[in-house]
Amino acid sequence: MVFGRLAVIIAIAGILLPRLAQGDDVPLVRLKPADAEMRRLIADGYQRSPSFRALVEAIHQTNGIVIVQFGLCANGRFRSCVTNVDGDETRRNIRIKVNTRTTDDRLIATIAHELQHAMEILREPDVFTAERAHALYRRIGTGACAKGLSDACETDGALTLESQVQSELDRAGRQR
Repeated sequence: MVFGRLAVIIAIAGILLPRLAQGDDVPLVRLKPADAEMRRLIADGYQRSPSFRALVEAIHQTNGIVIVQFGLCANGRFRSCVTNVDGDETRRNIRIKVNTRTTDDRLIATIAHELQHAMEILREPDVFTAERAHALYRRIGTGACAKGLSDACETDGALTLESQVQSELDRAGRQR
């Protein structure tokens, strides 16, 4: 009986350890890539950027589910966006779209940018609808959004994090 269990443990380790070595050890509990290509990009960002990794880990400490998929925002006018916020006080769902027309490293930095927006929402326990998210961005957004002149909202936090992740990816790329 003990040898049977040991054989099962060894078999499972034989399956999992190579995957961990390939960078497939990204904890995707609350962050849900919509397909294998998005999963690959998130795993790459997680492995190469400490800021990206910290963001993913922060998301896993929330009550939100964040789905990241490829797609167009505003008919392609924006490279990425939060497209949906719904749920209640106990569980929130956020959907993010990212346009694919760029390099992998730019995509990873853009994903980080949108994940930062997701964290801005998830830090506020009462933001669980699109209307409340919009009100949040009127408060914390910059430029025309903060003035109520545009629904295209941006934050300094997302721009800063995106730049930080891009710098970390650039450094990691040079070290390869």
